[in-house]
Amino acid sequence: MKETVPFDRGIARLTLPPEAAAAFAELSQSLAARSLIVWGEHCSECAYPRCYSSCAFYAPRGDLHCRRFEDGIETVADTPEGVSLTRIRFRKWGKLEGKGPASLVAAEAARKQERRDALVGAGLDKAPVPFAVTRTLAWRWNERKKATAARPSATAADAFVVETYAPGATHTFTLTFLAEDGAGMFQCAFQAGPAYGRLVVPVARIAAQVDLSRPFLVQVEPVGEAQGREIVFGLVDFASFAGEIPASVDPAVRPPVAAAGHAPAKVVVWDLDETLWSGTLAESGVEGLTLRPEAVAAIRALDERGVLQSIASKNDHAEAMTALEAFGLADFFLHPQVAWTPKSDAMARIAKALDLGLDSFVFIDDQPFERGEVEAAHPTVRTLPHTAVAGLPAHPWFNLPVTTESRRRRGMYQAEARRGAAYEDAGTDYAAFLAGCSIVLDAAPLAPADAERVYELSQRTNQLNFTGAKLGRDEVEALVKGSPNLACLTLRVADRFGDYGLVGFAVLDLAKGELAQFFMSCRVQRKRVEHAFFALAADRLKASGHAVFQVAFRRTERNKAAALMLADLGFAEPAGGEGAWTRSLAEPYPDASVVSLARPKARPKAAARAA
Repeated sequence: MKETVPFDRGIARLTLPPEAAAAFAELSQSLAARSLIVWGEHCSECAYPRCYSSCAFYAPRGDLHCRRFEDGIETVADTPEGVSLTRIRFRKWGKLEGKGPASLVAAEAARKQERRDALVGAGLDKAPVPFAVTRTLAWRWNERKKATAARPSATAADAFVVETYAPGATHTFTLTFLAEDGAGMFQCAFQAGPAYGRLVVPVARIAAQVDLSRPFLVQVEPVGEAQGREIVFGLVDFASFAGEIPASVDPAVRPPVAAAGHAPAKVVVWDLDETLWSGTLAESGVEGLTLRPEAVAAIRALDERGVLQSIASKNDHAEAMTALEAFGLADFFLHPQVAWTPKSDAMARIAKALDLGLDSFVFIDDQPFERGEVEAAHPTVRTLPHTAVAGLPAHPWFNLPVTTESRRRRGMYQAEARRGAAYEDAGTDYAAFLAGCSIVLDAAPLAPADAERVYELSQRTNQLNFTGAKLGRDEVEALVKGSPNLACLTLRVADRFGDYGLVGFAVLDLAKGELAQFFMSCRVQRKRVEHAFFALAADRLKASGHAVFQVAFRRTERNKAAALMLADLGFAEPAGGEGAWTRSLAEPYPDASVVSLARPKARPKAAARAA
């Protein structure tokens, strides 16, 4: 319930996204009871009353108190049935503040009280009395509302809820409960963004820090500059629910429809405390932690699908790794970053170590502040709250097949780490190091057993995808069946450190003398595998009577590395940048000898025909 301010009854007319309107209505319908805290606009730098004459930002509202919101707390018109929404456009130093204790009343009774309050406010504005009388009556009415809101009730609150929608941008706020006698404080951060958001804080968490039966202040305050922030608030009160307590909804997470259009995620970075396990390592020690079974199930499911995983946690590194070892999970995480530094820095270090773009990363953390900090530094990183962990295996971002290659992906990256360590220890030049790695390329005809892996590789590969193609399963199946003029080749690579698996796919059009499709995992980039393959392909094209090697290439936003590869291999870019890149088949590939070619193996007749 908002504070009654004379002659200050703004109405906001705006159109909510259908998803947000539905979410506000859904929560309203689930309410059994709620509090009626009287909310008003306040200043985070208040020095009342001296500031009224000395502060350059003082602006009077209807009762001559300082206006910290552009048009006060505006009522949103045309809301869904039973839903009460308000809009606030913050000015400098503005914050929303109320007082407790706050008891609960039945949800329908609360709606009636809000309607009666609106009628009283309108009546005060129209009353033919002097301004001083109107202001006094408004003050008395507000005091009466506060006293009514604090009356004891038999209904206990389940949680404190903050519902938000912020058109156009994402903003970070703090929710603070402060005992008026200074005996305790609870604070947490949350975000409001261009999708429906809901913060749900169990009452027990707040009551552990603040005595809610005694006078307290409750504040909703922007983090950083408040000026210009426009937020629509739904319920901002204590609440009890007829059924299950709803979970928080993070407005930074895109709605499911949008999420389905995202490229599959390649990396999940986990927070530890209250995300991977329940409890706080620094306070409880390993023995005080409880592993979340849904997190373990998600970790194993994602690992099966080839999703790489790491850690970004603010903890002591040695203690965290000891805990992960004790839980038998340490081996699942690549390049874990455990330090008291910003998590955005940790994300950057993980991306560099894996040599993967941050746009393929998902970050999971129970703290809205940490998710917001990562998003601010790395806008392409997708984030999820800890409440989404149980649903990870079914999430569209992880709709990936389980294949032999996907099960081996983590081991492949661990082998790559050993390669890097060996190179550092060798103290020699890179070419000499590669020569000693015993790299072997096996280029074999596409077989039915490899169709799913080729489909997966097509969907995942962006940087070294010459045409940007995302082959469908039906297209791969057609290539398996074969064509007289097409050589469809899978590329497998291994070295003395381990097996990279099936890392590339190529389609050679022997009639046109063209490489029609080529995509390869960046795991083997810069290891001269491409040199060995192109030398092999050149031999096939020369045997078919061609003199020029053509490569079909289409620029995308993400395949600049592919263009650099072609340039490094000596191909000439077409005039204007469109069309096939070309290279004389008479020119050798000097670095091709760094990589050995596997001896041809006996293959099924169907595969032989496809070659």
